[in-house]
Amino acid sequence: DLLEQIHSMQKQESTAYKVSQDYFRDVVGRCMLNSLMISPLERKVMLSWAYDIVDLCNIERHVAVTAITYLDRFIADNFNRCEKTSSPAVLCFIGCLNIPLKNCAGMKVESEFVSNVLCRGLYEEEEILNMEMEVLQGLSWRLNRPTAIDFLPPNQYDFKIKTLIRTAEVQVERAMLDYSLGLQEPSSVAYSPILIALDSIGQKYCGKEDFHSINKFLWMQSIAMTAGLNMDGVSIHIVHNRMVEACSDFTTCHKSGTSRGLSPRTRISNSLCLL
Repeated sequence: DLLEQIHSMQKQESTAYKVSQDYFRDVVGRCMLNSLMISPLERKVMLSWAYDIVDLCNIERHVAVTAITYLDRFIADNFNRCEKTSSPAVLCFIGCLNIPLKNCAGMKVESEFVSNVLCRGLYEEEEILNMEMEVLQGLSWRLNRPTAIDFLPPNQYDFKIKTLIRTAEVQVERAMLDYSLGLQEPSSVAYSPILIALDSIGQKYCGKEDFHSINKFLWMQSIAMTAGLNMDGVSIHIVHNRMVEACSDFTTCHKSGTSRGLSPRTRISNSLCLL
């Protein structure tokens, strides 16, 4: 039952799988890896690189989104361990990426391939395996946290609805590049991309009754009620406003050619250099 599934995911996101602290901005929770604090830019570059990897392997980007949620939880929940470790942030993220590649994508990920191809010999096989185990232990083996993509409505046969959902998925992928949005509850993050997608689709199909403003409002109200979200809630508006800003920033950077290493389509070679 879809309603039960959504409510179950909401319970997960607010309890066992909740990111415990803002590890970038909370002074107590600042995590130092290899004597360098992970910055929002470094986090963005790592996720951009992961998007390139899954695109190259023809795997859904949901895998990369899952990996970055593992990284956020691992650092936030294991401050003392992270503070003392000598492992660099990129190795930690590679460990986080390997897990959903195996768990979600069902791939057989050989350590030799990760070491020689993905890491270009930067890290040994043993280092990668040890890091992966450290991440698993740091997450207490809890690997099933829902992402914002999981909260999007299931795919429909109607072309316009399928287009809307795919547009919303792209917005979620971009949103996860933004650290401040990455720490929000996934259900709240999923709601705003649908709003943005509705506006986008509405402009494309302007005048068509399928996307009349009244119909859009009723549809969004139905989704909010199903997900147990308050359309007028402060958190919804905060997330939505930040997402609109993030999408605007992404578009501006992309058009000006300054998005190198930041956009989901960043080339792998550039990303590795930045990392």
